Amino acid sequence: MLSRFATNSASPASRRLLRRGSTPFFIVGALAVVGILIVTAILLTRQSGDDITKAPLLKEVIEGPYDHVVLEQGEVESSNNVEIRCEIRSRSGGGTGAATSIIDVIPEGTVVKKGDWLITFDSSNLEQEMSRQRIVVNTSEAIMIQAKATYDTALIAKDEYINGAYNEQAKMIENEIFVAEENLKKAQLSFESIKRLVSRGLLTPLQLDGERFRVDAAQNELDLARQKLDVLEKFTKRKMVTQLDSDIAAAKVKWENEQDSHQEELNNLKEIEDQLVKCKVVAPQGGQVVYANVTSSRSGSEFVVEAGVAVRERQVIVRLPDPEQMQIRAKINESRINLVREGLPVTIRIDAFGDKTVQGEVTKVNKYAEPGNFWSSSAKEYVTLIKIVEPPPEIRVGLTAEVSIHIEHAESALQLPVTAVYEQSGKTFCLVQNGEGWDTREIVISSTNSQEMAALDVTKSDPMKAGEKVVMNPRKHLDKFDHSRFPQPADEVKVENAPAIGSAAAAKKAGAADGEKSKAGGAANEMIARLDSNSDGKVTVDELPDGLKERLKTADTNGDGELSAAELTAGFAKLRAAGGGPPGGGPPGGGPPGGGR
Repeated sequence: MLSRFATNSASPASRRLLRRGSTPFFIVGALAVVGILIVTAILLTRQSGDDITKAPLLKEVIEGPYDHVVLEQGEVESSNNVEIRCEIRSRSGGGTGAATSIIDVIPEGTVVKKGDWLITFDSSNLEQEMSRQRIVVNTSEAIMIQAKATYDTALIAKDEYINGAYNEQAKMIENEIFVAEENLKKAQLSFESIKRLVSRGLLTPLQLDGERFRVDAAQNELDLARQKLDVLEKFTKRKMVTQLDSDIAAAKVKWENEQDSHQEELNNLKEIEDQLVKCKVVAPQGGQVVYANVTSSRSGSEFVVEAGVAVRERQVIVRLPDPEQMQIRAKINESRINLVREGLPVTIRIDAFGDKTVQGEVTKVNKYAEPGNFWSSSAKEYVTLIKIVEPPPEIRVGLTAEVSIHIEHAESALQLPVTAVYEQSGKTFCLVQNGEGWDTREIVISSTNSQEMAALDVTKSDPMKAGEKVVMNPRKHLDKFDHSRFPQPADEVKVENAPAIGSAAAAKKAGAADGEKSKAGGAANEMIARLDSNSDGKVTVDELPDGLKERLKTADTNGDGELSAAELTAGFAKLRAAGGGPPGGGPPGGGPPGGGR
């Protein structure tokens, strides 16, 4: 509408100019002005940003409650787990093969009561083995019955001989003796009668010789019968009794062996029946089902509980944790493990419960580090067990938890950020704002907490008060420090024949040299702080990394067993000259000194 009004109110020449496109010239001019304004604003913003970047970041020193804690991650577990194992024996003979496989298993996380079903194992092989074993048991029973009959027969045979056959033989021989004695008496009477008749001349001497022969024959028959009885008593009876006793003993041993063999086969059958019962596993107590899945950090092999998976004898399949006895399993880094000890209080925050916390207590600190693997770092970790004092009813095994182990507590302590600390030659300083100027304060740090705050010990020489502001980035403002406050190494080489103070060029050159020395000394002191693993303020060759021990062992020029800042600086300078030192001569690593959780 405005265009139409302008066109109608203008002169014919003006209308022609407007129709020819004169309007874009005004727009271009306006855009040019806007562009100039934008460029100017950007330049001003950059200049202002540079000023902001160069300005020190300040933070007030505070005084209040202080907690020195070790903060780590852990996992919830039960300190009293009932482990459900595969009780089915391996039938492969070696004991290491797969015993059976899982047919069905209760879902993980199910809450069960005592006697509830948990797992069903494959029982087909056991059922076949039981059928074969029953046949073996019946066969062994038949053999055992035969052996018993043989033993009983041997006993009867001995009794039969002693009370039967022996007496019969003895009686027969005694009867023979009796007959022989009677015959002998008759022959002797006949001989005496014939002898009297011969003496009277009624019979011839030849008839007397015949009677004498019959007497001798009867005597021989009597002697033979008596000898047979003697042989029966002394030899035949002993021989038969010995043989019969031997048969009895052998039959008894065989019977006992068959008894043991049969009992063993019965035991095998009973074991198979027991194994069949163990194919169905029920809960020995109530609890929540947790699968005993295993992942190997070394080989990468794993075991996952599921239907169809093969399991070994005595392998843990399911755990039933006691919900009343829960704990946290946390791994503490070797740099902080010496701070942790049994009995320390712990605040536990479980991720699943949000900001809700529970209380705990350190119950065990392992003395040996956890085994590492190819993917883990070289830093060692030590397992620490933390008991949950009153576990909430909704807690579960496997939940991730954050543990804050309380090492030290103070109701009131001066505190400042760790990033405000600057370390030089084993001492710590901070830069404090003093009006328009800056004060260099030496501080003593007692400890640091998980919030990256350092607690201070107040010194008489450099007192610190709450409310004072310290520089958060002191390394970017080294020019504001009073370098005369920094300790100098005892073996630092002093420059002799310094140029006159009145010479501006010489003063500038000396200032530059002092700046370089200060920078080098600060780097060396930072290096000492990082290499000082036992925090005794000294560095020995043993504390050097493995790659530097051999290369810097000659840096101890005075032979006192310690490496000073100057000796380290000189040692690294030689390594750089030989092409083997760290670039720039600075200490390995970075970040603020003394801090950390």
